[in-house]
Amino acid sequence: MSKIDHQAHAWVVQEHARGLTPAETAAFDAWYEADIRHQGAYARATAIYNALHLAAGQHVMPSGRLSLRRRNLIMGGVAAGMTAVIGTFGYSVLQAGTALTTAKGEFRRVPLQDKSIADINSGSQIEVAFTRQQRKVNLHKGEAWFEVVKDKSKPFIVESGDALIRAVGTAFSVRRMPDGSEVLVTEGTVEVWSKDGAAQRRLVTAGEHAFLAHETKAIAVTRQPDEINRRLAWREGKLILSSQTLKEAVADFNRYSAKTIVIADPSLLDRRLVGQYQLDAPELFAQDVSMILNVPLVITTERILIGQRRI
Repeated sequence: MSKIDHQAHAWVVQEHARGLTPAETAAFDAWYEADIRHQGAYARATAIYNALHLAAGQHVMPSGRLSLRRRNLIMGGVAAGMTAVIGTFGYSVLQAGTALTTAKGEFRRVPLQDKSIADINSGSQIEVAFTRQQRKVNLHKGEAWFEVVKDKSKPFIVESGDALIRAVGTAFSVRRMPDGSEVLVTEGTVEVWSKDGAAQRRLVTAGEHAFLAHETKAIAVTRQPDEINRRLAWREGKLILSSQTLKEAVADFNRYSAKTIVIADPSLLDRRLVGQYQLDAPELFAQDVSMILNVPLVITTERILIGQRRI
C-alpha cells in the first residue's frame, strides 16, 4: 500500500470509528483538496471499507458531520465497491473455495473474507481455501500482493508451487516463476519454507526479498528495499527502471501488453535504462528507447520492433 493509500485508509477508519473533530475535519479537507491523487485514494479506501463491512452486515455511514459531497462519495462508494466486485465475481468478497483469474494487462484489488486485501497482478490466478484452522490462498500462476489482517489463531498461508509463505499480520507479495517462487516483504515478517521440508525455514522481514528454488529447495534471502518498491510499482500501473537492461524492461512490458515488444537488434539487449513508464503505454516506452539509444523503431498493430528499420 502506498503512503497516500495509507493516509486515505486512516482517514476512512477514523471517520467511521468516532467521527472527526472540527480541527480534524479542517485537516482532512486540506489533505483531500491538496492533490487529486488523495481524492482517488479516499474513494478507493471508502469503497473497500464499505464492501468489507456490508459483507459483514454492518452499517457503513460514518459518525459525525460530513459535507454533502463527501456523504455522496461515501454512499456512492458503497455502490461502487459492491458493483466493482459483484459485477465481476457475483459477490462482494472473494470467499473460500473460489478462484480469481486476471487476463493479460488486467489488475484486481479484492477483499478476502477475513478483511485482508489481495492485489492481483496481470495474468495471475489465486484460489481461496480458508478453513476454521487457517487462512490459505493458492497462487496457481502469476503474482499477488497481500495485506493481511492480524489473527494469531488463524495463520495466513500462501502456497506457490513448492513454496509455503506464512504471515500473521503483514504485507507481502508472492510471484510464481518457472524456476521458483519470489517473496517480497513490505511490512512485518513472513516465514518461507518448502512443502517437503527439504529446506530450513527462513524468516523474511520488511525490505527483504526471498527466492525459493523449486529444483534445489534452497531459499536465498537478500535485503533490497529500493528494489522491492521498484518491483511492486505494478500495483500503481507503473514500470520503474533503475539501470535495468532493455531485455529486462521489455520482458516486464510483455507481461502486461497485448502488443508484443521485440528487440530486433541483439546488440541492444544489455543497454541499461532509467525511467518511469505506464504499463499500458508500451508505445511511449519504445519511442523513448528509440530516441535515447538512437535506434530505429517500427510499430505495427500487433508488434513493436526496436532496432528495426522496416518490416
